[in-house]
Formats: sequence, structure tokens, C-alpha cells
Amino acid sequence: MADSDDAGDGESDIDYTLRQDSSDNEQEEDEVDEIKATQFVEKKLREHKENVPAESGVIEMVYMRNFMCHSNLTIELGPLINFIIGHNGSGKSAILTALQISLGNKASGTNRAKSLKDMIKAGTDSGMVGVKIKNQGENAYKPELYGETLTVERHFTKSGSTTFKLKSTEGRIITTKKGDLDDVLDHFALQMDNPINVLTQDLARAFLAGSTPAEKYRFFIKGTQLETLDGDYNILEEHLDGTEAQLLTREEMIAELRQKEVEAAGRAKRAERARALEDRWHNLARQHAWAQVGEAEATLQHYEDNVTKARQQLEEYEQIAENLSVRFDSEDNAVEAAKRGVEARQENLRPLIDAHAAANEKFTANTAELMKLVAQERTIKENIKAHKKEIQRLEAQVSEERQRLAEAHGEAHERRLLKLDELKAKAARAKEALNAHRAKLPDLAQAVKAAQDGLQHAEAPVKAAEQDEARARTARDRVTREQGRKWSPYHPKMEELCRTIDRESRFRTKPIGPMGLYVQLIKPQWGSLIEKTFGNSLDSFVVSSKYDQELLQSLSRRVGCPVNSIIIARGAFDTAGHEPEDDNDTILRVLRIDEPLVKQALVINHGCEQTVLIENIDAGKSYMFDSGRRKNVRAVLTMARRAGDGQRWEWSRTGEQKVSGMPGWNGPTRMVTDRQQELELRQREVQTAQRALEDAKQDRKAALLSLNQAKQAVEKHKRETNTLNIRHQEADDEVEKLQNEIDANIPQDGRLQELENQLREVTAELEGAKAAMEDAIGAKVNLDDTARELKDAVKQAQEALDKEQILVSRDEERLSKCKEDRTEALFRKNAATDDVNRYKEHLERTQQKVLDQQAVVDDWTSEARKTSERVGIEDGQTIESLGQQLSRLQEDIKKAQRQQGGSREELVEAHLKAHNALTEAKNETKMMKQTADTLKSTLTERRRRWGLFRKYISMRTRIQFNYLLSERNFRGRVLLDHAEKKLDIHVEPDMTKASDSGRQAKTLSGGEKSFSTICLLLSIWEAMGSPIRCLDEFDVYMDSVNRAQSMGLMIQTARRSVGRQFILITPQSMSNVDLGDDVHVHKMADPERRREPGQSSLNFGPA
Repeated sequence: MADSDDAGDGESDIDYTLRQDSSDNEQEEDEVDEIKATQFVEKKLREHKENVPAESGVIEMVYMRNFMCHSNLTIELGPLINFIIGHNGSGKSAILTALQISLGNKASGTNRAKSLKDMIKAGTDSGMVGVKIKNQGENAYKPELYGETLTVERHFTKSGSTTFKLKSTEGRIITTKKGDLDDVLDHFALQMDNPINVLTQDLARAFLAGSTPAEKYRFFIKGTQLETLDGDYNILEEHLDGTEAQLLTREEMIAELRQKEVEAAGRAKRAERARALEDRWHNLARQHAWAQVGEAEATLQHYEDNVTKARQQLEEYEQIAENLSVRFDSEDNAVEAAKRGVEARQENLRPLIDAHAAANEKFTANTAELMKLVAQERTIKENIKAHKKEIQRLEAQVSEERQRLAEAHGEAHERRLLKLDELKAKAARAKEALNAHRAKLPDLAQAVKAAQDGLQHAEAPVKAAEQDEARARTARDRVTREQGRKWSPYHPKMEELCRTIDRESRFRTKPIGPMGLYVQLIKPQWGSLIEKTFGNSLDSFVVSSKYDQELLQSLSRRVGCPVNSIIIARGAFDTAGHEPEDDNDTILRVLRIDEPLVKQALVINHGCEQTVLIENIDAGKSYMFDSGRRKNVRAVLTMARRAGDGQRWEWSRTGEQKVSGMPGWNGPTRMVTDRQQELELRQREVQTAQRALEDAKQDRKAALLSLNQAKQAVEKHKRETNTLNIRHQEADDEVEKLQNEIDANIPQDGRLQELENQLREVTAELEGAKAAMEDAIGAKVNLDDTARELKDAVKQAQEALDKEQILVSRDEERLSKCKEDRTEALFRKNAATDDVNRYKEHLERTQQKVLDQQAVVDDWTSEARKTSERVGIEDGQTIESLGQQLSRLQEDIKKAQRQQGGSREELVEAHLKAHNALTEAKNETKMMKQTADTLKSTLTERRRRWGLFRKYISMRTRIQFNYLLSERNFRGRVLLDHAEKKLDIHVEPDMTKASDSGRQAKTLSGGEKSFSTICLLLSIWEAMGSPIRCLDEFDVYMDSVNRAQSMGLMIQTARRSVGRQFILITPQSMSNVDLGDDVHVHKMADPERRREPGQSSLNFGPA
């Protein structure tokens, strides 16, 4: 054929040929079958059957929102034949696309868009399409869930999300799973992705107008689902090929297993001959088992003896505890008696306290009256003095007034006025000098404030230096006192506790401590900071178990010396590889620790192997931070100016630089040091602190001198201010005095008489004050006598009170001594009680050991009886010798087993496993072979039936095609070449020609070609038997005559397809087509032509 080159395009790798029992050329089929089939088809086509709608699987409605060009469209479809018409752009094809999309098709499969979001109407963010499917009759899908109508909706958005909703008749959502939609489509056989079942606009053009024979064949083979069946059969055949290869491999494996079974049988037979050694081993094993039982029984007897001994010890300690309890009761009674004595003394003390308070109150009241009288006397004296001055003044005024009245006005008055002007000028000059001097005071006050601040700043270093000097002297004196005193840095009872630990035998591993005794300081200058870093750890003990820790705590409570303990597991411990790589000192490097567990405890708890020591602050800070995080360096300690103090430099958890001050250790030195060397260091620290104190005092002295000089300047300024102020006041007084003199020289009537009256009144008041003075002196004498008497009474009451308080203090001391005795008795009683409890626990543990050992004896006896009854032990045999003989025999048996390949039981078991493996492999291979044979025969039968399917479908298509052509008096035939994968049609429009070879489709006119292709499509549809057929724009290449004939033919063919639903889309009118009740025509509204902004209509007026 001319189009044979196109046959290789597309899916040329798929073989649609029959492998068995079928011919590749359908033109060579049996003529009898052809004739019978032709008669059967023509008879069926001529029969008139009523086209009844199907009860289920019918599309009742398609609706969409914001989909392609539609904002909101709903179209109800008829159950049989549906025509959708309308002008171009009205959205006809969108209905078919919505039907495909809602039933699960991909957007790219519709040839209308690459993705769903491209189908959303412009200007909106989401869209929805849906269909309603008829769900009635016997073939309904889950009618109890969905009802008579099953609704499928698909929602999608611009973001690319998509969801399905399957609803019931009432609109209730049943499921949203895509798999459930696939089940619905399979149930109703709705093949919406079948290119023949649903011919979209592009596919319709391709099939009707320009399809090649190879393309027609692909449409045919896909539409009839033969391609899917053939693919499944190919997969099954590949599986069978793999099974055949496995069977060949398994035959080789069975041969290997058979050889292994033979070899295992030989080894098992040889193992039966090596039982003599095993018999001897079993005999010795029985003796060994009963020997162990005997040893366990001896241990049991030892434990029972220990129980008896523990009971005796418990009774002794219980008697001791009882005696100490009696003593405690006695001491407690003594305390109660002493309390009662103290209370009685205190009762006697209360009246004396009240009497002393009363006497003291009277004395205080008398003293207050006396002070009040003294103040009154002082006031009277001042009044007398004031009256005397007033009398002198009045007498002078009287004399002056008398003289003034004797004088007359003259030259004296003029001299007074001139003198007044001079005095006023002098007063103004004095005031200016005073104001200028006062302006200097703020600067002098500021100088005093600055000097005071300087002195205050100088005081703090003096106090700090005094504290440092006192601390240094205390540390030096402490070192002097502690020379030769090993236990002085620790708790007063630490030595007693250590002796108690040494005597105690119940420790599993004896505690080590206090740790300070095991740490020797090589460089004393770092002692204060290292002691501060280790803290209470140097007072602690190292133990190796929780049991030892609890026992140590019990001993410490009994002795009265509280201690801490650190549990450290014994084992290898090495800091190599964990210390800084350089040679700088670390805490660990300046210490000598001979006890490994102490070193381990300090390293674990304080990281001393990674704490670097650098004296200079700047050098230490640079070392820690300038090079980032150094390997194996946790922190750096540096020394501060104050002796013993320092700083700690480290990285924080958040990666930030961190520094914290470290005050020195104020307690005694607990680490082992060279005392002479340490004493010299402390002496140097004292000297340094004394020098620092002297320097601070000199600075304070200088600051004090500055302050005194500033204050002296202020005082001098005040004196000068007072002097200037006095000068100013004197000048003003002179002015005022002269002014008064001038005013006084003016005669005034009655003034002399008034002054004389005032003089007489003041004289009388003076006489009254003198009389009051005499009365006050007499009252004061009386109060002094009373005060002496009251003071003697207070003294006597105080002496009686002091005497009674001495007795009370003596009784309180006796009470305190009784309490101490009771406390000691209580401590001893509690210690004895602890001993009783401890020995009770010891007895319980010993009894438990007896029970445990009895269980061991019973268990071992039971195990030994499983081998044999009790047997005697051969002379000279022990558990160790029996064990050695068993080991030698075991080695001999293992050697024999190695030579044989295992023990007798193992070899018998290996033979059984080999036999079972061979049998199992044979059975599995047999079953695989049977399964493969069954699959082969099944595949052969299915291939044969597939060939029959293709044969009858092809035959039906050809016959249907010939019949449909005859409706227009055409002749033709369908040429199917399965080997070449081609389908072509030959049509002869002229019935008068004798030859029926016809012409190829490409030689026909456009109308004839379209009509012939429609006939082919209808023939394939009838061969398929699909419940729904969709075709879009099938008549675009037809003229009105061919279109009318094709339309009529399609309607007639659709009516013969009883129960099938057709959806046909055309842009042409249906006015010239005869329609019936089973045909529904849906006309789409004309498309809206929206004018874009800036557009305007053209005016087509007459030229």
C-alpha cells in the first residue's frame, strides 16, 4: 500500500498477530463462516426492535462551573441519541471534555489542555465538573449506598489540587477516592479513555479525514480492547519463560542436594562408631555432678553455722541496746528535773524583775522632774538677765529724752545730714564687696565635693586591702598551726571515721578518702584556685558500689561525721589523648595523684585534665579565645591581682565567650603540700597584702589632705564673708542710727512719761522673777534628796536581781549539761539500735544465703538425678580433677567430631535436614512444573480464543460496513492485515460496475470519503458493544447531501443499537434531519463577543 510507511509509527513494537490457531490474513477466513455471519448480521439488522433505554450506566446530566468558556452550565442528556449543536465557540466540545474529566481522564488525554488548571475559566481560581449516572435495575452499582442516581464531581484549583466526590441521590458524599470511581467505571463498562469510544474533535478529524491504514488499525485494535488482552498475555508469557529458567536451575540444585544427602548419610554412619569416648565422658559427668552436690551441701552447712553465730551476736547487741535505752531514759528524766528547777528559779526571778523595774521607773520619773526644774531655773535666770538689760536701756532712754528736750534745733542738725550721706555711700560700697565675695562660693563647694568623692573612692581599696591582709595573715597562721596535723583541715571526727572504716569488714571494696589526702600539690601558687575548683570533693570518699556507699553513710551517721561519697566503677582509666596537646600546665599536671580512683573521680567530676593554668590574664584570655575552640581544652584559669583569687575563661553552651570571677578558697588547705614551701608562699602573700594596704592608706591620706584643704578654703571664705557681712551691717546700722538720731531730735509729746512707766513695769517683773528663782532652788534641793534615795533602791533591786540571775544561769548550765548527756546517751542508743538493725540484716542475709544455698543443693541434686542416682566418687578424684578429665575427653570428642564433621546428634540431624531439603526441593519443583504446564495450556487456550475474538470482531466489522454502504447503494470492503498492522477500506460508489474491488479512500471525493469513514466507525462501534459512544464534529467535511445521508444513517444505526447512548456534536443545523422521540437535540447559546478595553465598532457605511 501507498501508506505502508506510516505503519511503523507509534506502537510498532506491539505484536497483535495470533501466535496459535489464527491466520494473519482475515481475507483467507473460512467462506462458510463468512456466509453464515453475513446472513446472521443482515437478519439482525433487518429486525425491528424497539430502542429501550438501559436501566443503568446512562449519563443523565453533565454540569460544570468555571470550566473552559462556561461559568455555569448544566445540560440534561437523553438516554439514547443526543445531538449537541451550536455555532463555533459556543462551548459544545467543552461538554464532552467535562464528561471525560469528571470520569477520571487526564487533561492531556483530551487534547484540550496540558493540565486541569489550564481548563479553569479565566479570572477564577477553581473549577468543577460533574455527571449524574442512572443507577437502576439489576445492574445497579451499590444501590443501597447511591440510590437511583450516582453523581460524580471533580473539583480542581489553580494551585493544581484536584478531588473527586461520589454522591448519592440525596447529594450525600459517599466517597472521595479515585479507586472507588474506577470501580464504578469498570462496573458500567464506561471506557472514557478509549479513543474509538470517545472521539474528540481532534481524534474525529484524524480518523475521519486523514487517518492512514496503520492509524485506522491502531484505532481498531485499541477500541476493541484487543490490545489490552494481548499485553496481559505477553506478561503471562514472560512469566512462564522465567519459570522455565527457574526449573532448569532447580534441577541443578536438586542434583547438588542429592549429593549432599548421600555425603551426610555416610558421615552419620561413621559417627555411630565413636560412642566409647562419649560413654566415658557421661560416666565422669555423673561423678562430677554429684561431687558438685557434695560441695554445695558443705557450703550449706557452713552457712547454717554462720546463722547460729549471727543469732548469738544479735542477742548480745540487743542487750547492749536495752542497757543504753535505760541509760537514755535516766538522762531524759534528769533533763526534765533540771527543766523544772530552771522554771522554779525563773518564777522567783519575776518579782525581782518587777521590783527592779518599779524602782527604776520611780528613779527615772524623779530624774525627769529634776531636769524639768533645771530647765525652769535656766529660763528664770535668762528672764532676770533680760529684765536687767531692759531696765538699763529704759533708764538711758529716759536720760536721753530729758537731755533732748533741753536742747534746741541748730547747727548740729545740719552736721547730722551731711554725715548721713557719707554713711549711705559707705554702706553701698560694703554691699558690693559682699556680693562679689559670695559669688566665689560655688567653685569652692564643688572642690569640696570632688575631694569628698576622691576620699570615698580611696576608702574602698583600704577596706579591701585590710581584708586581704587579714585573710593572708589568717592563712599564714593556719598553715603555721596545721604543721604536722594531718586531720586538722577536715571534720573533727574524720580521723575516728577513717579508723572505723579500717576496722569494718563488710565493705566489698574499702572506701578511699578523704580524697584530699591522696592529692599532692606541686605548685602551691595555684592551691587556692584548685581548692575552690574541687570544692567539697576533697572532703569526699570514693566507693565502688551502691552497697558500699550505703554502708559508709551508716558509719558516718554513727560516728557523727557527715561525708559525701562518689561511686566510681573500677576499671582501666586513661586520660591520654584527652589532655591539651601543648605543654601548658593543667590542674592535673600540677598535681600528683597516686590513687587511680581518686584521679578518675576528679577527672570525671571536674574535668581537671582539660583545665589549663596560665598566670597572666591577657595571655590566658588570648590562649582560650584567639584560636577558636582548642582541642581538649575546657577552660583556662588565670590569677587576679588579689592573692588567691582568679578568673575562669570558657565557651558557653551557646558558643559565646564567657568569663567568671573566682574568689579564692577561704578554708584550710586539704591537699598534701610542702608545708615549708607553702608557709613561705603565705608569708610572701602577707607581705604583698601589707604593701598593698600601705599604698591604699597613702592614697586615702592624700585624698583626706585634699579634702581638708578644700574645706579650709571654704571656711576661710565663710570667715571673710562674715567679716564683709559685718562691715555691711555696721554701715547700715550707722546709717540707721544717724537717721534715727535725726528723727529723734524732732520733739515728741508724752514720750518721757511713757518711758518712765515702762521702767517701773520692768522693775516689778524683775522682782517677781527673783522670787520664782528662790522657789525653784528650794524644790531642786528636795528633788536631789529624793533622787539619792531612789538610786539606792534601784541599786538594791539590781543586786538582788543579779544574785538570782546567777542562780538561774547556774541552773541553766546544769540543764544544758543534762541535755548534752541526754544527747550523747541518745546518740549511743541510736548507734546501738543501728547495730541491732545491722546485725538483724546480717542474720536475714545469712538466713537467705541458707535458703538460696538449699535451693542450689535441691536444684543441683535434681539435675544430678536426671543423669543418674547418687554415685560415689572414685578415690583420689576431686571436682577439679574430674573437670580436667571431662575437658580432655571433651577435646577428644570434639577432635573426633571435627574429623567426622560434628557430633553424632549433629550428623544425624544434618542427614535428616539434607534429606528433608532434597524432598522439599523435589516437591516444590514438581509443583512449579505442574503450575507452569497449567499456565501454558491456559495461555494456549486464551491465545486461541483471542484469535477467535479478533476473527469475529473483524468479520462483524466487515459485514456491518458492507451493510451500511449498501444503504446508499455503495459497495465496498474492509481490508485487515494483522501481520502488517493495517486496516483500509475500498469503496465503489458506482453500483453499475461489475468489479467490487472498489477504490481506496484517498481516491474518493470528500463527501464519499467522510460517509465511508462514518460507516467504518459505526461498524467498529457495533463490534465493540460499548454502552456509550461520543463523536465530536464528524460532519465538518461533508456537504449538505452527504451530511443528511450520514446523519440519517447514524440515527438509524443508533436505533438498532438497543440501550446504547450516543452523544454527537455538530456545528451544523438539524433542520433537515428527521428526528424522533428517542432523539434529543441540545442547542448551545451563541458565544458572547466581549469588547476589550480600547476597542470600538467599525462603521461600514455606503461607499
